[in-house]
Amino acid sequence: MESKSEVAIGLKRSPGEALSSALSKLNEPIVPPKNTTRVVIKPSIYDPNLPGNTDVNMVRAVIRMFGSLGPVSIVESDTPLRNTGDAFLQCGYTDLENEQVELVNLSDVDMTSVMFSGHYFEDRKMPRILHEDAFFINVATLKAEPKICTIGAGIKNLFGLLPELDKSIYHTSIDSVLMDLLTAYRPNLTVIDLTDVVIGNRDDGQSKHVGGVVVGIDPVAVDAFCSNLLGIDPMKVEHLRAAHTLGMGEAIPDRITVRGTDHQIEELNQLFQK
Repeated sequence: MESKSEVAIGLKRSPGEALSSALSKLNEPIVPPKNTTRVVIKPSIYDPNLPGNTDVNMVRAVIRMFGSLGPVSIVESDTPLRNTGDAFLQCGYTDLENEQVELVNLSDVDMTSVMFSGHYFEDRKMPRILHEDAFFINVATLKAEPKICTIGAGIKNLFGLLPELDKSIYHTSIDSVLMDLLTAYRPNLTVIDLTDVVIGNRDDGQSKHVGGVVVGIDPVAVDAFCSNLLGIDPMKVEHLRAAHTLGMGEAIPDRITVRGTDHQIEELNQLFQK
């Protein structure tokens, strides 16, 4: 099947410049849903004491680009490692709060019953804010997660939409859970923050400055490209292969158009090989 999926890359001095550069290269228009009432941004904030969290300046750049669409809600949920309020504070997100921007703990908001596609969930309670005609931007980071789902990028970041404290109970079925979440909460835009990337095991606390970003409308294509950066065949990543097979996006690298100069693409690949 011929695919038109595309991703765009940006490599610049600041997250804002990188994001602006990458978005300008996309051919496919970014179209907000009709009657959009708010912008929902989901960063990746796992543990403020470790690398691999979405840089607050990348989220600031996203707000600058899309904040005119409506009030902005930056959402995250509690984990056994930390509560959301502390995570926002330690990672500098409280500096973003104003009359237009709110920080939302998905573990402490009104819930609504949601019917899922049945890969794992049939129906369950989910945060109501995710169902309020939102323009949903997934702003994730990239890291290897060999013990859970091979790689963590955009699709894995949807796992943090689940409001319960201990999400590890789903790890044994995480690929099915992610298919349900991707079906119900497919992002309008996926942004992978490569400002600083985790080197090796996240718990070792090592990271490398890259100063880049990957963006795209097809969340599967974005993650497949990022998987390739890590030297991992995306079709050997179970949740990417499943999403591809289900027609949710493109995971075969040769079918994904990469927007960026040859120099940028080569430089990004070299940064991940060093």
